[in-house]
Amino acid sequence: LQVQILREGKSQGQGIAYLDDGTMVVIENARRFIGREVEVAVTSVLQTTAGRMIFSEIKNGGALRKV
Repeated sequence: LQVQILREGKSQGQGIAYLDDGTMVVIENARRFIGREVEVAVTSVLQTTAGRMIFSEIKNGGALRKV
């Protein structure tokens, strides 16, 4: 899954991205990649009353593409 990390998450080191449908993607250990596009691997999906949240981690050390 290719996402652009937009901002820091609530927990230390997390980054936040969004899918086209508005689904929030939380990426572990991604703070240093804010503003960049990375490939992530989904680790879990949580359905909440507000919608779906996807938890993930950077795949292959974070193949970077500056956006």
